[in-house]
Amino acid sequence: MKARFLWLDVRAMLGERKTWLAAGMMAYAAISMPVLVAKPPEHVLSALKGWFTTTDPFILFLFIWTDLAMNKSILVLSVVLAGSLVIRERETGQLAVLLSKPVSPASYFLVRTLSACAVMAVLYVGAHLAVAPLVARSMPGFRSGLFFASMAVHLFAAFFAVCFSALMAVLIRKRALAGLVSLLVLSLLVGLAFMGFYNPAWSGLAFFNPITQGISVLGHVDDLRPGHVLLPIAVLMGMNAAVLALGALRVRHLEV
Repeated sequence: MKARFLWLDVRAMLGERKTWLAAGMMAYAAISMPVLVAKPPEHVLSALKGWFTTTDPFILFLFIWTDLAMNKSILVLSVVLAGSLVIRERETGQLAVLLSKPVSPASYFLVRTLSACAVMAVLYVGAHLAVAPLVARSMPGFRSGLFFASMAVHLFAAFFAVCFSALMAVLIRKRALAGLVSLLVLSLLVGLAFMGFYNPAWSGLAFFNPITQGISVLGHVDDLRPGHVLLPIAVLMGMNAAVLALGALRVRHLEV
């Protein structure tokens, strides 16, 4: 039953207006990327030379795509997709009806959050599949393996953003405030994501930043190994599981 509920919820969420607006945002990021790569901002070039000691056009693209496009997109989309989970149903009185069915509050929270993660995955992977041929067509030396390895790791950072937004919703229980707190915290994590790059002394602290884990492949562009992909994914899965567990625990005490 839970699997069917999850499938139906994913289908319903994919048809919502907010999801189509999110898809438009991702499409804009993909379409604008060749223009940004052709004329990158000066501060981006400076950071690239300082952190990666290279002017390789592909590394420039990967940095711009990951930081300027995807990092910013996931923090907005996570709030759009999960910032009002359970709370909206509670405010409209639907939650009491839903919980009269054979589903616990924790199970309902987990299904709704996993559904939002699934929609995020569709949008996120779709954006990567759209931008890859656009950039590869005009960029010699496009490294598809490195591009999709980075995508695989960063996707789990996107999942963290969704899970965190869902957690804030059930902790704060007010949609506007929960969305604001989620945006502020995730913006801080995104802003500090490259802390270990420009100051290696802080790399130990940066390890606990899920967004840093998501962009960690950028630190191994010349010597990428399976462990550089699998280890951050494992760390992010642990972080996501912890956030989901906290949300499921909190929602049990939510007044209907």
